[in-house]
Amino acid sequence: MRQVICFSMAIVVMSAALPTFAFDSDMAPPAITEEERAMKEAKSGKKIFPLGATVSFGQSVGGGTFVADPNVRRPYYDMSLVLAPFFRITPLMRVLLKVGITQSVVENYDSVVTRKYRTLLSDTAIAFKHMRLYQIPKLKINIGATASATLPTSLQSQYRDLIVSGAGALSFTRVVGPVYMGYSVTMFKNFNRYHVATMNINKVGEHVVLSHFNGNSQLTSDLVTAGTANVSFGVVNTGVVSWNITGKLSLAAQFEINNSWTYDSFEKDDLSSEHAVSGRGQRDVMRGILDVSYQFTTMFSASIGTDTLIAPKTADNDAFIFPFANFSKNYRNNSSVYLAFTGVF
Repeated sequence: MRQVICFSMAIVVMSAALPTFAFDSDMAPPAITEEERAMKEAKSGKKIFPLGATVSFGQSVGGGTFVADPNVRRPYYDMSLVLAPFFRITPLMRVLLKVGITQSVVENYDSVVTRKYRTLLSDTAIAFKHMRLYQIPKLKINIGATASATLPTSLQSQYRDLIVSGAGALSFTRVVGPVYMGYSVTMFKNFNRYHVATMNINKVGEHVVLSHFNGNSQLTSDLVTAGTANVSFGVVNTGVVSWNITGKLSLAAQFEINNSWTYDSFEKDDLSSEHAVSGRGQRDVMRGILDVSYQFTTMFSASIGTDTLIAPKTADNDAFIFPFANFSKNYRNNSSVYLAFTGVF
């Protein structure tokens, strides 16, 4: 039976304050899982052409687009294209490259786009992936692994002076009848030139005024700090459950939480929140996806759903926030609705 696992469409450009997410978390894979496709190739015994590619095109509209009050309305409409060519070493092992392009149809300050139709390139990721290293006997839990490196081809990473980011992941999957269950844990380490994001004063333009309460921190004759602490390392935990309603139609839910830590530590002072804790800076972000997918052919599929990216707790730290389709504060575009088309060639 075709087992289905669905994630969101590409969200290539994220706020500069957010940490990097795991390699497999920002595109919509085909409705037939990578693992299932690879296993079929391995069992067939046929010689498969080693080169292939996954292509995903999507559109995303943020909840803030539909707010009636013009004073808090936050339009958000992005189109994204993700290209992921790969080379099969064996049916279960492959090397892949992934890069995405995003264009914002409207001004969209939630994804740092300040003019219409701006096109931005994502980071470029290179990965080695083994779909099934081992299967736990009796439990029938499949264990896979991924090692990846991310190169700073996006403006966000260049702003953060990223040199390279490395990550390693283990995945655990299990199929029970029409239900697919998966869990993965990813650890990543960023290597940045500086502990904070920087700006080149000779390139920002005359319309930009650099200002800081205690004066700008000068790193070199050209660079000043921009006040945003860079993330040093982190861990991402992801769980997904997918139900094959029919052989082609599926329903999936994914939950992801990213815990990351900055290079620098901070002490509490008179201006700190009562909920603040001294020590190394920590950022926690969670992501919840609800997705309906349809497999038209073996090669082509489509997904529609909601994608929510938000902090796990409220600003006062007193309550947890619902992670799925959360439009309660939609002027911030915490949740978006997407439509994605994916082809595997």
